[in-house]
Amino acid sequence: MLGLAGLACSPAVLGGGNFGWVDGDGDDRSPSTRTVTLRWRERIVSEDVEAFVPVERAVAALDPIRDRIYVGSSGGELWAMNGAGGRVYTYDAGGGIAAEAAFDAQEGSLFLGTEDGVLHKLSAEDGHVHWRTEVGGAITTRPLLTEDAVYTITDDDVVTALDRESGEALWRYRRDAPEGFYISQHAGLTLSPDGRRLLAGFTAGVVVSLSPGDGSLQWERDTSLDLEPGPDGAARYADVDTTPYVIDDLVYVASFAGGTYALEIDSGTVRWRDEELTGVTSIVPASERLLVLSSGDLGLVLLDRLSREIVWRKRLPRGAPSIPVVASDLVMFGESMGGFVTVALQDGEELGRIETGHGFTARAAFHQGRGFVLSNGGTLYAFAVAGAR
Repeated sequence: MLGLAGLACSPAVLGGGNFGWVDGDGDDRSPSTRTVTLRWRERIVSEDVEAFVPVERAVAALDPIRDRIYVGSSGGELWAMNGAGGRVYTYDAGGGIAAEAAFDAQEGSLFLGTEDGVLHKLSAEDGHVHWRTEVGGAITTRPLLTEDAVYTITDDDVVTALDRESGEALWRYRRDAPEGFYISQHAGLTLSPDGRRLLAGFTAGVVVSLSPGDGSLQWERDTSLDLEPGPDGAARYADVDTTPYVIDDLVYVASFAGGTYALEIDSGTVRWRDEELTGVTSIVPASERLLVLSSGDLGLVLLDRLSREIVWRKRLPRGAPSIPVVASDLVMFGESMGGFVTVALQDGEELGRIETGHGFTARAAFHQGRGFVLSNGGTLYAFAVAGAR
């Protein structure tokens, strides 16, 4: 099997050296001496379809064993590329792509959601369509795969379970989204480690646990009850936009206006709430004890989940932070109106950035020292970080 270093590179190459995934660098240097090396870039959105204020949210799905990258864009095309940036094929999804495709390496399948409310099952090898199913409402988060089913949640607050082989709907669960103001980002789905609970957050501020088998409600927690009502009687920005994160017996979520919560996984009971940690749109683990939070109010925050103390906070001068990626002792994230930034996990010190003039809303995809991130201008950037995993 050819590694990435052995493949031809058709896009503009911005750095030399090995770009293989498997061999690794064996680098144990300190974070302050690491460098982010830009390897290549490829524009995947035609200038003809670029928005006046471009925003790209899609995340690359990675298959290092087969030397493939799968990434879509607002233009509605899914690109299959090799690790050197060469195009293998494209698939016209018919609607904008704002999420990562779910990739099943064993089956060789991609499950791709689109903003026009369609879930596509494709052959990862050549883009052949196995089925398409309309679920209603934009799909802007990665589908969740189990052995028998694929689960999606839409921006219209509908959770759908589909049969993996046929695409037929097995069950649906709907919450009514409130009228008024809320954040455009939507929470994704999480399956508990024991596989017994499907966890979701909704626009109205409700967090639920569902049975993966039939969609029955196990418990719900309405975080909007902790907010003061606005002039119209409804709480503003009550939505839960964070994909639930489970550790031990707790589920970590955040209400945009209500703060950050730890809920008991068996009942949804509030173990604690920090009403100062507002504006949070993502919660990402950095270790067993540390969580990285992206917040429109606070910037990037490293939180000790046991002591509930802020280890450090980094305010962003240009826009809001994207969902961060933690790689070894580094944190990488985008500024929606700035650059793609790398900071030290220990203290938040900035170590480097990529500037494009458009900003970065999408989360980066990262594996064994190699990363890929889509800019708001529609260009995919490939980079390497020595010694990071």
